[in-house]
Amino acid sequence: MPIISKKDLEKKTVPRGHTDVLYKDDQILVAWKDNKGVYMASNKFDADTTNNCRRFCRTERKYVTVPIPTMVQRYNTGMGGVDLLDNMVAVYRIPFRIKKWYFPIYTWSLSVSAVNAWRLRMRQTGHKEPYLNFLRELCIGMLTEHGTKPVRRRSVVGNDGETRFDNLGGHWIVSTEEDAAGKAKRRNCKMCHLKGKADLKSVYMCEKCEVPLHTHCFKPYHTKSVTEL
Repeated sequence: MPIISKKDLEKKTVPRGHTDVLYKDDQILVAWKDNKGVYMASNKFDADTTNNCRRFCRTERKYVTVPIPTMVQRYNTGMGGVDLLDNMVAVYRIPFRIKKWYFPIYTWSLSVSAVNAWRLRMRQTGHKEPYLNFLRELCIGMLTEHGTKPVRRRSVVGNDGETRFDNLGGHWIVSTEEDAAGKAKRRNCKMCHLKGKADLKSVYMCEKCEVPLHTHCFKPYHTKSVTEL
């Protein structure tokens, strides 16, 4: 029969320290109830529960003795840096939405480097500090050294308040300002913006109003008011 499920193992009616064992050839699968359900497999250690461990009981407000399988006890005894490293990496894992197969490896390597640097500094200084504080300091230092300030997007309002419907000369279609490569910058069309169309960019603008416009939006923009759009 299959081993006990985690849902059944963590029921209140199942006492703490309960063990369920499943054998297959030389392999052993053990389900043990601690604070939560613990599942472990081994082909070396058995599921003997002659050993005990101390756990704090919240209902009785005192430490109690709980039977523990041999393989779980040996795992706790030999647990070292790799397990603690994985634990700290999982605490402040880097969130991402990129679906490239290699990106989880990249973010995991950054977290591992940060945890190792945190442990190394505590060893060098001899003082303990929260990992979150070190992580904040690290991020601020990296942004200060290698980051760039966000560029504020130029408003599409321009100087069209009094000149848009003046019916005078000077409303000419010209190219927008050039970027560092000498090409006309693409800016959001003011007419499309007023119509509620998002991010439709143009490389042309009205010379007098100083607002970016598509060529087909140039005439409607200068002949219709905002309330008529």
